[in-house]
Amino acid sequence: MRRVVSFILFLLSGTVISIASECPGNLNALGTSRVIVVDPVEHPRVGTLQYQETLPLNDHEVVLTFDDGPLAPYTTRILDTLASNCAKAAFFIVGRMANSSPDLVRRAYREGHTIGTHTENHPLNIASLRIEHIEREIQDGITSVTRALGGFCGTRTLLSISGARTYGGN
Repeated sequence: MRRVVSFILFLLSGTVISIASECPGNLNALGTSRVIVVDPVEHPRVGTLQYQETLPLNDHEVVLTFDDGPLAPYTTRILDTLASNCAKAAFFIVGRMANSSPDLVRRAYREGHTIGTHTENHPLNIASLRIEHIEREIQDGITSVTRALGGFCGTRTLLSISGARTYGGN
């Protein structure tokens, strides 16, 4: 899966912190020291590519994100690697790809990863589309990912599109 920095959708709500636990069978595992969930009311525009505010990371902390999936066999390998290192990541899912591989979306969710949504088809020219088309792409993507998760989607979404306005929804 390739990483597209200019087009990101976050699942956002309150702040959560969790302490890393030992990783059975892997003494050199990366682990997850904490999970930060950003409140969109307090931080409506996060990301130094487009905005001045960034996540409140400590020295040597990183955020693992995987964009434009799921896509077997790559997502499967990524999930296996994350599991073997007791590490968590955020997956930004394209709606039509969730429809094709709902089992991978559910696996990522079951294993404790953050699930975000892209649009339904990930149009590269989204900033130039009519607002009605953009809204339909966003809503269809949310619907497809929600369906892949078996109907669960209990968090607020926020979409940031480089070169376009910021759209939020429920």
